Amino acid sequence: MEASAPLAPHIEPEPSGWQPRAIWLSARLFCGSATFFFVSFVFAYFYLRAIDSNHAWKIGHVDPSIGFGVAIALLLALSAVVFRVGATRPTDTFRAGVAAVVMALAAVALQCIQYTTLKFGPASGGYASVFVGWTALQAFCTLGCVYWMETQVASVWRARREGLKRPVPEGVPADDVALMRAGIEACSFFWSFFVGIALIAFVILYVI
Repeated sequence: MEASAPLAPHIEPEPSGWQPRAIWLSARLFCGSATFFFVSFVFAYFYLRAIDSNHAWKIGHVDPSIGFGVAIALLLALSAVVFRVGATRPTDTFRAGVAAVVMALAAVALQCIQYTTLKFGPASGGYASVFVGWTALQAFCTLGCVYWMETQVASVWRARREGLKRPVPEGVPADDVALMRAGIEACSFFWSFFVGIALIAFVILYVI
């Protein structure tokens, strides 16, 4: 007598709306990861400044141009505000996203230009090492955020072009618009949070 084939396991269907919720939650967890990453620079700044070992906090002329700092911070802040506002207004999301991407890229370009004007390097004391490391990684992460924003803007553009009439792939909620809006909201939330960290960096590195 032949053995009967094993029965396929019963899989409960995912509850409706789980994907937008997962995207929302992931963005918040991502914010926590970014906080833990950049808090190391905050600790390094105040620790090295407090101990000032061998009076090597600043060696030589270590004064970055505050003009560049203000311009970079302003561009990032405007980018975050524009994209966040655009995320709440579906009719303005595309234009706001394009503007936010352009301003973010301009901020990265200014950061690169600033490096060519610095009269110090990462070996010019504790402050210089923190400044170069923090701003360089911030610029690198900004490019990652720009890529994320660009994908959201491209999704909006493609949705407008196709009128959201394409077949919905298996496993994707029928309400494709809700999924797209969740992605835009998550991206705009994280970008605003990241820019908040960048503004803290500006205050610490240029003002304090």
